Amino acid sequence: MTNTLVALHRAGRRCGVVLRRLALAGGMAVSCTAALAADAYPSQPVRIVVPYGGGGIADLVPRLLGNQLQRNLGQPFIIESKPGAGGLIGADHVLRQPADGYSVLSAATNNLVINQFLFPDQKLDPLAQFVPVAKVVSVPLLIVVNAQLSIRSVDELVAYLNVQKGNANYGSPSAGTVPHLAGALFLQAGGAKAVHVPYRGGGALATALGAGEVQFAVIGYSSVQALLQSGRVRALAVVAPQRLAMLPNVPTVQEAGWGKLLQAIPDNWWMLVARKDTPPERIAALSAAVQAALKEPELVRLYEDAGLQVNAQVGPGLQQELLAEARAWQERLKGLELNM
Repeated sequence: MTNTLVALHRAGRRCGVVLRRLALAGGMAVSCTAALAADAYPSQPVRIVVPYGGGGIADLVPRLLGNQLQRNLGQPFIIESKPGAGGLIGADHVLRQPADGYSVLSAATNNLVINQFLFPDQKLDPLAQFVPVAKVVSVPLLIVVNAQLSIRSVDELVAYLNVQKGNANYGSPSAGTVPHLAGALFLQAGGAKAVHVPYRGGGALATALGAGEVQFAVIGYSSVQALLQSGRVRALAVVAPQRLAMLPNVPTVQEAGWGKLLQAIPDNWWMLVARKDTPPERIAALSAAVQAALKEPELVRLYEDAGLQVNAQVGPGLQQELLAEARAWQERLKGLELNM
């Protein structure tokens, strides 16, 4: 049990004693009932809804976390895929579930701070409808190409795209995702053009990239790990201040002469969120449980082996950070050629 869960357990016991001895009604009874309810959480399986198709980072991040939470809390954490519409279908599904903490969303950057600007007709206001439980990982992005091409640097990729004059393709796990927008931001920075091809998840994108259906992508390491190891995909640069430990020979964009991409292309990240009206005691309990899980050395190692950086953040400051990030993305998207 985490310290938070222990505290809730003790609070529930105290409330039970008070209720039995004094049979209090009104506000105290309601408060004690809430504490007892929080103490029991989770008393049944928790569903983590993934708003993308199977495979890739979208599946890996919540699955590894769910396994650790299940070991720590003794309840199943079930991964449920609800792909489509850039993550909107999965988000809407969670909003239609009871606000009891037993259905939460594994949300990426685009789900919370981007989609509302890309899909205004959907009437989704994620920062008003969801509350953060905890940030889980950040995802440094790689610029990768199909290895059948002779391209071996970012400069050569930009030159190739200029020769193709818009006839080359780049892929993403879905329209509106950070890999989609990162590809568009890369093209903008390089003054080049290419056709965006969205897929249903990182696994499908990786298959297409390895087969040459798309020529390049800006994507997280774990989505293309097997392709890199087999030599079917080549990494040109990592969009991060430091090289990745598992790819020591791949330069950063700064080393490749494209340092401006560090400012142009932000990291992707993943976090758990719940419906805004979920009882705060349950949000606090799950938040503390996620923080505890992310301190487990084995889980940290698994994430790092997949090229992910553990980024455990919780609390009201996270909500303010999301609001600021949403404003930044709103500006970043102005005039960006997206090829949805």
